[in-house]
Amino acid sequence: MRQVMLNKKDGSGGRDGGMLNDIRVLEISAPETMLGGQILGDLGANVIVIEPPNGAAGRRIEPFLDGVPGLDRSLTWHALNRNKRAITLDIKSPDGKKILGELAAKADIVLEAGYDSGFDELDVSVTKDPIRCRITPFSRGGPKSTYRAADLIYMAASGAPSLAGDADRQPLFFPIPQAMMEAGAEAAVAALAGLAARDRVGISQTVELSVRMAALLSSLTRAVAGGSGDSPGKRGADDMVRVPNMYECADGFMLISISMNRSLIHLTKGAAEWAADEGVFPRELANIDWANFEHLTTSGQAPANIMSELVAAIKTLCLSKTKADLTIIAHERGFMAAPVATMKDIHVSDQFRERGLFEETQLAGDGRLVRVPLRFAQFSDYSIELRRPAPLLSQHSHEVLSEELGLSSTEIQTLFVHGVI
Repeated sequence: MRQVMLNKKDGSGGRDGGMLNDIRVLEISAPETMLGGQILGDLGANVIVIEPPNGAAGRRIEPFLDGVPGLDRSLTWHALNRNKRAITLDIKSPDGKKILGELAAKADIVLEAGYDSGFDELDVSVTKDPIRCRITPFSRGGPKSTYRAADLIYMAASGAPSLAGDADRQPLFFPIPQAMMEAGAEAAVAALAGLAARDRVGISQTVELSVRMAALLSSLTRAVAGGSGDSPGKRGADDMVRVPNMYECADGFMLISISMNRSLIHLTKGAAEWAADEGVFPRELANIDWANFEHLTTSGQAPANIMSELVAAIKTLCLSKTKADLTIIAHERGFMAAPVATMKDIHVSDQFRERGLFEETQLAGDGRLVRVPLRFAQFSDYSIELRRPAPLLSQHSHEVLSEELGLSSTEIQTLFVHGVI
């Protein structure tokens, strides 16, 4: 009978080793590959990251530890490269190409980005077996196939910022690189799908993902509306709920949705009754037939400014209450509301703690301990564990080259002297 150990902290399975512990992944490091490689590593895969001798581009992405730049100080690198081993390799040099080919021959999955990862120059026979998952900026076909881009450009091209922000101001962008992580997560899923197909039919797969497409899919519902001929909507909350939905409170901000949608109008009634009970909104207005709100206001049976009065009342109430107070009130009164969580709120969240999301790790090269979000999914038979922190530059070069390829210390030293690693 199969025995399963359960983690009492979060109820997830605790079987030794990850689900993918027999899978080898070779990641040619790029900002777009980092999250994909980490997801596979979190699931137990043996992930080897290849960087150029002067360090991967991901090591130069802000923010930096204590605001001090350094190849081992990027917090973005630390956040997206755990559970991997890293080697440096000049994949353009003859010796580097040879080593790359030998590592590829042992891999089940190869993650790469852009057009110059080095694989196109290898003998086809070397790379026919692994699932080759390539992330490109705008895909390999079409008028933008040769374009290069950064995250801001990907997001601008996706159309998502045109829907973000207040309608009377310029579009808003995400404060952190978003498109590259969307693409990385999709790459992990696509690579596993390709691997399943290979195991079923015996044919390897080449998978291509577009970063722009990944960013576009993050706002798919609006994109579908635009393609169908309907209006995809304007920026800001007004298009969806007609009134502001962000309210300042005693310790931050609260999202309170006052919706005119017929299926949600009863929730607005709950907010109006709360405001009336608090004495800041007329009782007779709170008691109107909210299901026929539009008819009442257009026919003159209810004042046209009823919504502005309700918004003003809610603004007044929120200023004297905390996010926790308002969350409880919303639950009791039955209207839609949610506290706008800060990073500190997330860090101390009882919900996340009980779920076992966070795990303590040591920042490589620094020594300080930090708690990082780890268990993005829970499994009955397995548990996601932090086996190793994000690697230092070239931290595992000797280990990988000796154990995986059988190179001697003298051979490895020669590669280093000649700038190959």
